[in-house]
Amino acid sequence: MGRRRWTADDRARILEETLAPGAVVSAVARRHGLTPQQLFTWRREARKASETIPAFVPAVVTQEIAPASEPSPTRSRPLACGPAEVVLSILG
Repeated sequence: MGRRRWTADDRARILEETLAPGAVVSAVARRHGLTPQQLFTWRREARKASETIPAFVPAVVTQEIAPASEPSPTRSRPLACGPAEVVLSILG
């Protein structure tokens, strides 16, 4: 019998199980016919791969709405492209 080949999706699913609170790597390994060493190797590889992938954060664009007491200005010509302001709010 040859070595079993695991798809990337299968590996990700199994690794996700090991990251659940209270999960025991050896129990997850047994359930999938693996050795704990194999799972630790997959975890190490996944961690190393995640360090090389740039991290992106979602940007939320909001439009400030003028209060009801102030009439919104009417423009006779379209807005020209010019400087813009970006405000980042980092929570946590």
